[in-house]
Amino acid sequence: MDWTYPENSGESGIFEIGRRLSEALGRVPDVTRFLYDAREMLNTTREIEKAARGNRLFTGFQTSAKLEAEASRYVALLKADTKITVFAVGPKPSDTGLKGLKYRQVPPALRELANQWFLLTDGPEALAFISYEIGDSKRFGRGGAATRGKKFVGFVTDDKAVVRLLFKDLSRVPTVPPTTPPPPRRSSASVRSLVTALSRSQTTKEEVEPGNILVAIGRGKDRKAFLRGAILARSKKRTLVLIDRGAEGFMGPHGDLRGDDALRPPRDGLIDDWLARREGRNSLADYLEAARLAGIKAGGWFPTRTGGDGIREATRIFVGSVLMLPAEAAKPGLAERLRGMSTDQLKKTLPCKVVVVK
Repeated sequence: MDWTYPENSGESGIFEIGRRLSEALGRVPDVTRFLYDAREMLNTTREIEKAARGNRLFTGFQTSAKLEAEASRYVALLKADTKITVFAVGPKPSDTGLKGLKYRQVPPALRELANQWFLLTDGPEALAFISYEIGDSKRFGRGGAATRGKKFVGFVTDDKAVVRLLFKDLSRVPTVPPTTPPPPRRSSASVRSLVTALSRSQTTKEEVEPGNILVAIGRGKDRKAFLRGAILARSKKRTLVLIDRGAEGFMGPHGDLRGDDALRPPRDGLIDDWLARREGRNSLADYLEAARLAGIKAGGWFPTRTGGDGIREATRIFVGSVLMLPAEAAKPGLAERLRGMSTDQLKKTLPCKVVVVK
């Protein structure tokens, strides 16, 4: 059966899925109820997990990161001899407790069943929960079920024929061919230089308000601003947020036309050095790699707006306590002033301390 959710159909698309199901069965399926509330869906999945202990369980996690976040619960299910198969985008998490779990890595997609949130078991009784994410496509597979902008529609059924069909069709889903992991990447000379500089630096006594350390990079000579922000983040045990202003404008990753891409950088979350390199932002990736090797919690962010508007959004999303700017910010050119990057203007409009690192 074709479980692909109808394009541009909103909530009503679930009834087309029901029609196809009736056609496949030759009768109306016994659907216990339709679900639209994410919290009710979450409660349903927990009940199915309990019922499946020691039996067969297929679970759609959408992304491997979500499985990793819930690894402890699935490790417990495996210890209870539950035969688990997980479907998700991205490589299998490295948690050794998940070794006995069968992992099917699927290619990114928005409407295919294998990319959705689902659970099904056939013992001790047949049960299936199927949920399609139909909200903002740019947030697909990211965040929790109750995250703002998320929208799901689905159903629960104990119809044995429906559950059998789901097991059959999901077992045939094509997966991403396994690849040989590349050899460990040797850090570049730039990264090694940054790590050396950080290792030689001493703890700073600079006082800052509660919140994270923000550094604007990507425009001007930003190495000193990065180092000062990284040292401060390490000393105060804060998260270092690197705002890549080089991603502003039409080449930003938020509005491009790449299509279905579950690895598209989030609008309200941080990325690591691997994803930064995937996006072709090597300077950002070098800074993030250096911070990681130095034991500093750090992440990168691509602005959704330009200039001062993007900076203000970053301070709101990531609760910034201080913003580090490169030396050029002291005398911004006309273009930067038009973008709202005058330091006087930033100091008046931002809720955090603004520092120009010279």
